[in-house]
Amino acid sequence: MQVKVYCPKMVEIPTAYLPALAKRAAESLGDRAAEVTATRGHLVRQAVQDGLLRELDDLICEDGTVDLVCDPASETPLELENRTLTLAELLEVIQRRRPWGEMARSSEAA
Repeated sequence: MQVKVYCPKMVEIPTAYLPALAKRAAESLGDRAAEVTATRGHLVRQAVQDGLLRELDDLICEDGTVDLVCDPASETPLELENRTLTLAELLEVIQRRRPWGEMARSSEAA
């Protein structure tokens, strides 16, 4: 019997890399990036694909996807000021194109 198990492991991604990781994760989703909720998993899987976490290279599948889950039950959405972010919003906030308060107000008005 083969059973896949996921063992907790702490990894650290330097903050300086987050904008680029968020950008590439959003680009990989294309138009869906404006709808998909951002998670730590998006950033960590992108870091593995980009070679920033070499100790996790064995989790890269033949098709290039990364077999990794960051939260035991399901991927926990990233939040800022009690609001869930999409990948596109996360990218905007990280790159500081627009202040978070301004973005939150414009999406509430929509």
